[in-house]
Amino acid sequence: MSFKIDGLDKLSKALGKAAKDKTRYDQLRYDVGKKHLDNCASEAPVSSGRLKASFKRELYKGQKEWILFVDPGETIEVGTKVWYAKMVEDGHRLIKVTRKKTKTGKIRRYKKDLGFVAGTHFTKRALERTNRDIPDMVDDFIGDLGREAGFDVS
Repeated sequence: MSFKIDGLDKLSKALGKAAKDKTRYDQLRYDVGKKHLDNCASEAPVSSGRLKASFKRELYKGQKEWILFVDPGETIEVGTKVWYAKMVEDGHRLIKVTRKKTKTGKIRRYKKDLGFVAGTHFTKRALERTNRDIPDMVDDFIGDLGREAGFDVS
């Protein structure tokens, strides 16, 4: 007993061709990076708005402060160049600095430790949200590949 399935080779080649499309895969990784920046923007606390704006990919004084880099390997680098972002994320010491002039005319600095400002951990929460979003993005990606290859993906 033998049987033959017509068109299977053609569908297999079409699926292989669609799966080897590196630009489409890079676009998926870029979309994941953008999604993470959006999640960071929604989780970031608002004070001056500069940190949140950097995650929304808005310029600050004409400068780009966000990082979104998809390297040729498997890494996506996402983040911000705002100098105080790590302090907001992890927390920091709060120090009051006063300056007084001595009798000789020199200015002396005095520091007083006022405590610790707890971090908000907004990037951790954003990463958890992004990790929940990735399976749906991959399902859409695979569905598009299947449709392009001629499969009925519904």
